[in-house]
Amino acid sequence: MENLSELTKAMADDMRVDAKGFARYKTYLGLDDDDAKRLRALIPEVSSTCRDFAETLCAELLQFDETRGAMEQSHKSLERIEQNYKEQILALVSGHYDYDFKLARMQNGIGHHQNCLEPKWFIGAYRHYFDCLSRAALKTADGDTALFVDTLDSICKIILLDIALGTRAYVHVHEEKLRLFAKVFESDLEAVLITDTAGNIIHASHMVLAISGYPAAALTGCNVELLHSERNDRSFAAVWSQVAEKGAWRGRHWHRHAMGHDYLASMSIAAVKDERGRVTHYVVEYSDETETWEAERALKRRTDELAYSNRELEQFAYVASHDLQEPLRMVASYAQLLARRYKDKLDKDAHEFIGFAVDGATRMQSLINDLLKLSRVGTQVRPSAPISCTKILRDTLSNLELAIQESAAVVTSDPLPTINGDEILLIQLFQNLIGNAIKFRAADRPVKIHVGARHIDDAWEFSISDNGMGIAPEHFDRIFVIFQQIQSKSEHPGNGIGLALCKKIVERHGGKIWVVSRLGEGATFFFTIADPENSVKKEAAQ
Repeated sequence: MENLSELTKAMADDMRVDAKGFARYKTYLGLDDDDAKRLRALIPEVSSTCRDFAETLCAELLQFDETRGAMEQSHKSLERIEQNYKEQILALVSGHYDYDFKLARMQNGIGHHQNCLEPKWFIGAYRHYFDCLSRAALKTADGDTALFVDTLDSICKIILLDIALGTRAYVHVHEEKLRLFAKVFESDLEAVLITDTAGNIIHASHMVLAISGYPAAALTGCNVELLHSERNDRSFAAVWSQVAEKGAWRGRHWHRHAMGHDYLASMSIAAVKDERGRVTHYVVEYSDETETWEAERALKRRTDELAYSNRELEQFAYVASHDLQEPLRMVASYAQLLARRYKDKLDKDAHEFIGFAVDGATRMQSLINDLLKLSRVGTQVRPSAPISCTKILRDTLSNLELAIQESAAVVTSDPLPTINGDEILLIQLFQNLIGNAIKFRAADRPVKIHVGARHIDDAWEFSISDNGMGIAPEHFDRIFVIFQQIQSKSEHPGNGIGLALCKKIVERHGGKIWVVSRLGEGATFFFTIADPENSVKKEAAQ
């Protein structure tokens, strides 16, 4: 029992095979202790001839495609197969025909099924068993005709028992396999039809009712064309013609529900072929994809609407950059002209008012420019390309050269990676964050700024740290909102758009941005940039 597979033990339980039932079957065959004694007497002779028996049997099995294929599928050497046959014929004359013997013989039947050897082939091999055992009986009887006849009778009984046990196990495993297929068939979330070569339905799964509205029994005998809706651009005959030509078809096809309405089915048809490659049946699978199709259409409409809105936004950006800024330039220019031309004729208040006008116009121009930058992050989409962050930092520092010199700021960095992105936007991102670090510096210490980078999961995480004024925790979320400023505009001029622009640029690159800071102790801005190439490599490795 210890060498028997768990499958055999489980199968014996499923078949309700027990020692008492086995004993009754032996009684039915008439296999008793006298038979066991006569068979046991054959052991010496069978032991001396079992090698020739095994070699002869294997040689014949190798002559036929079916039996040779089963031997190859067992993945055993010829020597091991011959040894198995020697052990099997010796087991037949062992004289121990108990419950363990039954389980061992059933395991042979399971092995035949696993190796795809049909019963007609392994039952036919018993003529070799009978030939070997009858020769042994003849020699053992040594001229005693009655003993020879009785031994032949015992041989027939044990061979019949062995065939019955192996065949019963084979059939049970086959039935279990069919039951498993049936369970899978019926548990499929798609509707499944099996048809003949003309498309006539032989069997339908229970999901047909849920999807098509037809009871499975009502479809049996009907042609699958019954499901076809006239809403389709092509006839079902054209689809079936393609199935017959190529052996398969997959696509979306409008079906007519039993209640009369149409639904869009995701449908596949595949041919089932026999051993000779001839098509015997077709398997038709389909599911209702109407909701998915409607969602796709709604998404397309929404995409089209967004594209239209983007075009309008671009048009607005053009108007803002030209038509709105021109009057502002004129206001500033004429106000400055007034100040110069009538410098001696205007009092102090007039000069102050003119200064307010010029400053307001200038700030309005700056605000419009910043708004344009913010809007263009989403509307002017340039293809991502590999770009060195070392170059981005170098260009950023070049743009900020005057501010760095005036503040005596020291900017350091870790080794920076090459990433995929929009170079112009990334320079704007670095410039805003480093520019803010300079702008909001502490008055009592030299300005130190450090740019860091590390790889995490499927992204690069960057950090820009400073030793400046710092930010109170209650303002962490607010600073990324457009037009929000936590510092006095008189001390630190600005429009409150810079960090909102940074947030939009980071999100455009599939990342997120956040800050860690304590008031008076500097701040570190973190942001991530997606690394799609690393993500693809991980998926490929999995």
